[in-house]
Amino acid sequence: MASQKQTGANRLNARQSTGPRSVEGKAASRMNALKSGIDAKSQIVRGENLANLEALKAEYYERFRPTAPEQRMLIDVLIDAEWLLRRFRVVEAQVWEEGSLSTWRLNDEIALGQSCHRNGNEFARLQRRIDTAHRNYRNALQELQRLQAEDDLQPTPQPDPPTPRNQPVTTPNGFVPQPAPSPAAIPQKPIDTPPPIR
Repeated sequence: MASQKQTGANRLNARQSTGPRSVEGKAASRMNALKSGIDAKSQIVRGENLANLEALKAEYYERFRPTAPEQRMLIDVLIDAEWLLRRFRVVEAQVWEEGSLSTWRLNDEIALGQSCHRNGNEFARLQRRIDTAHRNYRNALQELQRLQAEDDLQPTPQPDPPTPRNQPVTTPNGFVPQPAPSPAAIPQKPIDTPPPIR
């Protein structure tokens, strides 16, 4: 635990800090708190283009046109899986390149072999991530197609056609309701007047 003297010094130092001033420094510092998964505020990492992700989202939503929250969630899984697969392709190329450049004895004829030997564990981990993204994509696509097929099979409710007046309406049990009589057709009962009181 910090002493009071250390805490005071830390506060003084913090007041003097103004943060990054250059455009490059600000761009770098915005990635400092990058999180992944459900806590991520952005799916974009350094070197990726937000416009490409937005275009990918638009393509999927245009293609599948979700009609329910479950369908939207599955489309998001598809987008996420494809975006990760695109990222992993770049990562794989960079691992090959890094391994080739950092070999202890550079030989262009065997550079890829040296890179593979040097980065075997990284390639295995990357392949597991690629396999998981493929599996997530496949599962989400199958479930989305199943949900949309169910939607297509359900008939859309059609309004009942209007019945013309004076035509009896039949019910499933065969009962035919009779129309209400008009007031003129109801026989009028004479009103009895009480005898006068004497």
